[in-house]
Amino acid sequence: MKKSFAFTVAFAVLTLTSYKASLPTSASAQTNTGLPTSVTYAQVYVTPDGETHFRNVTVPLASAVTAPPAQPLGVSEEQPATTIRFASFRAHWADDDRENKILHPASARRFISVIQGTVWIRTSDGETRQFEKGSVLEVLDIAPSKGHTTWVGGDPAIALFSNHP
Repeated sequence: MKKSFAFTVAFAVLTLTSYKASLPTSASAQTNTGLPTSVTYAQVYVTPDGETHFRNVTVPLASAVTAPPAQPLGVSEEQPATTIRFASFRAHWADDDRENKILHPASARRFISVIQGTVWIRTSDGETRQFEKGSVLEVLDIAPSKGHTTWVGGDPAIALFSNHP
């Protein structure tokens, strides 16, 4: 089950190639098979002083046949995962938090895949990034940290949370 879920997460990260954070990602090289050799996503992390920041994380992908006779696809190393759940947010969710600069830590370390809508995240250092349908990010700023602020645009949003240890 865990291997199947880890593959599903890796496959989702690979197929959600339209990473749309406000900072550009580096283009991944392609193998002679035309498969991308890496995927880059945004990560919220914590420094020892409790401040939260963004960084881009690049994960290598290797060509593999995972379900013969299916064609090869690019896959990352498996990562452990514990639970998944969908979350929906109303339009303008947490606008007050944004305006009042209210920070919160993540309730768990997780990957977030935005399925619908637009979500903004501001870290405690003040950097803000926008994530739209197809974006994948990872949040690692669980307590104790200063946290981040999250809010939703003018349309409802739906995300998939994939928690990990």
